[in-house]
Amino acid sequence: MYFSHPLFLWALPAILIPLIIHLINIRRYRKIYFSNTDTLKEIYIEQRQHRRINHWLILLARTLAILFLVLAFAQPKLGKRGQDLQSGDNIVSIYIDNTLSMDQSSAEGSMLDMARQKVREIAEAYSVSDRFQLITADLLPSQSQLLSRDELYERLDQVETTPASPLMSGIIQRQLDFLKQYTHHNISSYIISDFQQSTTDLFSFPVDSNVHLTMVPLQGNSIDNIYIDTFMFDAPAFFVGGNVNVSVKLCNTGQHDVEKVPVKLLLEGHERAIASVDIPANGSIETTMRFALDHAGYIDGLIAIEDYPIVFDDHRWFSIRVNDQKKVFELYSSARNEYIGKLFSSDSTIVHTSGQYLPSDLSNTDLLVLNETKSLSSGEIEQIGQWIAEGGSLLAIPSPDHSPSSLNALLASAQAPQLNKWLAHSTRVNLIDDKASLYEGVFSSRNENDEMPTIKGHYTLSPSVHVAQPVMMLADGSPLLTINPHDKGIIYLFTTPLRAEHNSLVNQALFVPTIYNMALYSRFSAPIDHIIGSRNPIYLLEPHDIGHTPPELHGPNGFQIIPDIRQVGTRQMLILHGEPTDDGIYTLDNEHLALNRSRLESQMLFYTPDELGKFTHDTPCYTILRHTEKTLTEALLERNGGHSLWQLCLVLMLAMLACETILIKMKR
Repeated sequence: MYFSHPLFLWALPAILIPLIIHLINIRRYRKIYFSNTDTLKEIYIEQRQHRRINHWLILLARTLAILFLVLAFAQPKLGKRGQDLQSGDNIVSIYIDNTLSMDQSSAEGSMLDMARQKVREIAEAYSVSDRFQLITADLLPSQSQLLSRDELYERLDQVETTPASPLMSGIIQRQLDFLKQYTHHNISSYIISDFQQSTTDLFSFPVDSNVHLTMVPLQGNSIDNIYIDTFMFDAPAFFVGGNVNVSVKLCNTGQHDVEKVPVKLLLEGHERAIASVDIPANGSIETTMRFALDHAGYIDGLIAIEDYPIVFDDHRWFSIRVNDQKKVFELYSSARNEYIGKLFSSDSTIVHTSGQYLPSDLSNTDLLVLNETKSLSSGEIEQIGQWIAEGGSLLAIPSPDHSPSSLNALLASAQAPQLNKWLAHSTRVNLIDDKASLYEGVFSSRNENDEMPTIKGHYTLSPSVHVAQPVMMLADGSPLLTINPHDKGIIYLFTTPLRAEHNSLVNQALFVPTIYNMALYSRFSAPIDHIIGSRNPIYLLEPHDIGHTPPELHGPNGFQIIPDIRQVGTRQMLILHGEPTDDGIYTLDNEHLALNRSRLESQMLFYTPDELGKFTHDTPCYTILRHTEKTLTEALLERNGGHSLWQLCLVLMLAMLACETILIKMKR
């Protein structure tokens, strides 16, 4: 036995009050003279014995009444034999799963309604003075505070389903981190969930011997579901007049094959392509859809199917920014590069200009070509470095005729490898990274007999700790072409001049996609969609004024907020803090963002109580409460708090007062 409020036991000395009153009220007898007292004496002795017994019984009843009253306030509890019970206040952390899978119906209502009832039953198993933390899949900052029981109920009524899909291990770790600050209290944790397999990473659950974690499974129903999993475009950049192929992956979690599932592709609300697919049971299929880009700017699209009863994953939004023309400027010291000039002269999507002086404003330039420049001033180096950091692409072509010191200064400022020693000997390219983004969609197939470029001289590169991706490697192990990312921009570095007397690349077919894609894929390209509820920031493509009048984010169903936009170096990133809940196209000034719900909730497979029981058997700090005829409150009282006896104490106090009343009447 233990007491929930042992401080009330200090009132036990109050049981002396009836004894003091008894001593004060001792009757004083007076003498009465009577002629014959023999008979009266016998009657008096008999009555005095009855009165003494009655008096002591009244005293006992009053004393016990006060005793039981004090015990009722102290709230005694009786546990099972051998159970380690603790007294004092409790700090209880409760996680209620409110992900999309909890929206499915059951015989007792929705799974989320059942979870709310379980939270109330848990709270009823604790006393009024205990405090609670209520945490949901939204992981809001406001959930890191303690609540009273009434505040818990009020907060519980506000819980709705969310598109967020955090892993269960992260939820539990957040509970443990919160409870660490209350180690001087009795702390415990509860997890109420359907334990969906896609988000319940059992073997990554954290273990803390100081916290007892109880899993309360709500058995979800496995539902056949067809959903759009992912999609992928065949090019990392988009331009007017181009044709785009999008590969769409669809999944079937059901036990039966499905045939002729229609897949629609809509652009700006108009249907542009349609496909029909057959998906095997517990399998997936990919289909390709094609459309043309007919105007510059943002093009918002939607890929959709129809499947019931789960509909949140039947569509995926995307937004792509189409460029009208790419602008290339070539800076040279002696002469323009004739091969680059010929390549771009016949292409209307690329505007190629050149000169011996750097433009004062590079903001309208997508690709800057440094063609064997002799020298760069410190101001030009700073200007180019800033332009690269803001998203520009640089193609650096060295010259063997003069020192690369100024070019090395630019490369060093952009944290790229530097040119070292000129080697005047012939070699050939023996390796091309056809998986590099520069060659996206270029090599459908290759064989060992393909002709490789030959080189008659090249620079070596100095060792660097910075990231440099070699695209073409020479037989002597030196790189011929490297890709060097820098902030939002990128640097393409050749180690040999692009002239026929130095290499044969300029006369081969490989030269065209290599240089052309540098221009086509120039400038930073934002992702075509983002996942709602992801904790990852969204890097913005357009510059936004975040000063006195920050921009508003607008979305479907009248959504409108002033978002959190932070400046990180030369880039801006958007942090949503889980606020948007509907998928669709969102706008921030002139920038479009496509937000989609995670597909983790689409796989309607759940752990059974027996499977969870195997895990808890090997992990002592975790237990599972299975479904029984008893309420959760009764089960927890038996397991954690024992049987509360304060009601019994109150009844016994009233019984003692009733006995006192009866004894007084009998005395009279």
